Amino acid sequence: MRIHSLFILKKTGACIYSRNFTDSFRNIEPNLITPFFSAIFSFSESVISKKTPEVLEMGGFRFVFKIYKEYIFAILSDSSASLLFVQSRLLSITVIFEEFIRSNEVDDYQQIQNAYFDDQINRIISGQEEMRTSEPLYRKIVKLITNLVFENEILGAALFSINGNVIYSSLPQEILLSSLKELEIRHAVASEFSTTYYSLESGQKIFSKVIEIPWKLDPLILVVLFDSTTVTGMAEVNLDKLSKQIQNII
Repeated sequence: MRIHSLFILKKTGACIYSRNFTDSFRNIEPNLITPFFSAIFSFSESVISKKTPEVLEMGGFRFVFKIYKEYIFAILSDSSASLLFVQSRLLSITVIFEEFIRSNEVDDYQQIQNAYFDDQINRIISGQEEMRTSEPLYRKIVKLITNLVFENEILGAALFSINGNVIYSSLPQEILLSSLKELEIRHAVASEFSTTYYSLESGQKIFSKVIEIPWKLDPLILVVLFDSTTVTGMAEVNLDKLSKQIQNII
């Protein structure tokens, strides 16, 4: 679920900024990749008259693109990374890039070298800035969840933002990924939901619930895994109880 690289290029294919956040693609020369992006966009627009692609899947990895003026922004991530989270990173990056080019000269064929800009990118990619502003709230929510796990009331839980930023998870990886995928699908079809439920083959039950916190602008998504011995009605009661505890946190 990692973000590996970021590329900012002119539509001509010239790379003006690149960063690697893992070692997976550190030895790849950006200027060998970015002309490929430009060619894809040109072919899509000129030859087949299609809207420029936003996502390109390749062998377990995913390129996510955003066009802004004469620039193309691209993030390379694992295909399991939340698409909503990656897209929200691109949106935030275009904002700080616009601010940067207002006060800095950007050459077409020279990559940006700026420590402050690098730091802004790091905070956006990691989601740290969003986490920092609500950190006291998140700590209290995580404590509630871990206490319930310790008391064997639940098997695990996850908490993530409406844009797919995973704040906390003690769920098995496949359940976390399916929950994030459900959020992506609902976002794609503009479908709202308050509570969803499904049962695994083992009989374990998974509940997802949107939690609106009065003083917080964006809602949170809570996913809870219950044991197979927990009856559905009791699971719903415990989910509602946990939701109200979270909503009442000050």
